[in-house]
Amino acid sequence: MLTQERLGPQMTDVATGTAEKEKAPISDILEKIKEAENKVRAMVKEAEAQKEKAIAEAKREAIELREKASKELEALIDQMSRNVNSDIELQKKRIFDASESNATKVRSQIEPRLVAAREHLLTEFMRAIDDQA
Repeated sequence: MLTQERLGPQMTDVATGTAEKEKAPISDILEKIKEAENKVRAMVKEAEAQKEKAIAEAKREAIELREKASKELEALIDQMSRNVNSDIELQKKRIFDASESNATKVRSQIEPRLVAAREHLLTEFMRAIDDQA
């Protein structure tokens, strides 16, 4: 049979429910364990709440960033569109001015020929009239 001397000072006295070394009742130890478990549960619950809060905050920030990027992109597209339209108008003006310049140049080259052609036609017409009279 096991005696107290053979079990040692750390073994539990089953009859009294105490540990030999500390003389603490088992119910006190179990109560401390339950308290520790409750604290751990509360800490886990708090950590989960903080996690959910962090996730919600991250989602909100992501939505804000997406909206900001979208607005910036729209502004950039608008600016680029204005620049392109401005460039198109500038090119149109250059083409028009070049065409106008070419037309003026052609007119100045044709004008003396037109005058000569009119004079020739008038001379021929007058000769035709003189020949018939």
